[in-house]
Amino acid sequence: MLKIFYENVYAFDSRLCIRIFNMNGQKTIDLVMVGLSRLGDGYFYMLVGILLLLFDFQLALKIVPAGVIAFAFELTAYRILKTKTKRNRPFARIPGISYLMPPPDTFSFPSGHTAAAFVMATLFGTMIPHLFIPLAIPALLIGFSRIYNGLHFPSDVLAGAGLGIICAKIGLMFF
Repeated sequence: MLKIFYENVYAFDSRLCIRIFNMNGQKTIDLVMVGLSRLGDGYFYMLVGILLLLFDFQLALKIVPAGVIAFAFELTAYRILKTKTKRNRPFARIPGISYLMPPPDTFSFPSGHTAAAFVMATLFGTMIPHLFIPLAIPALLIGFSRIYNGLHFPSDVLAGAGLGIICAKIGLMFF
């Protein structure tokens, strides 16, 4: 029963992945999608933390420690899941899919870039509710870019989003 469920999810995941990947090929959009993926690399989030410390120290005293805890949980869970599931990336499993940017590691599940983006969106969106939607949109776009760039299946991105939200909520429990 579980095997049939997995096979159906994989088939749907693969079809959707191929459809999204086949959207690429327009140079400008490809560059935007690679840029969106790069936003999820982590350096951007450190810059946000530093800027917050410089420009709104009181808010930084709440968000930065919660973020450190959230990212510690996210990175730990992400690494455990990657090494336990060992799911190959779409370009390694589906003929005709390549990648627009090199992957940061071998395995696909879950999307760490998406998880990190949702950690940030959830942290800031919880502390500053009117920013949730403006921050959720880039988080969703980062997730979409990971599929578009041939690096993740849609279920990797969904799992990454869920992981990011859960880890942000854990970080916020301490503050």
